[in-house]
Amino acid sequence: MADGILLERGGIPAVSICTEPFRIPADAMAKAYGFPGFQYLLTPHPVASLTLAEVRERVVGMTPRILEILGVEQ
Repeated sequence: MADGILLERGGIPAVSICTEPFRIPADAMAKAYGFPGFQYLLTPHPVASLTLAEVRERVVGMTPRILEILGVEQ
């Protein structure tokens, strides 16, 4: 979350992704960094045990939202 916020502040478009159990800490970190309402993506937990095919599936599912956050026309 912090990296995404710092990149955005530096003018570099970024998308942060965290798993659902970390929503509250992610919101708290965004607020602490002075960026309340920072947009990020949530994905089901856990991710470490996913196969490569499952990771690809999640990325494909998140792609429209990633593009939306980045302001890319679809």
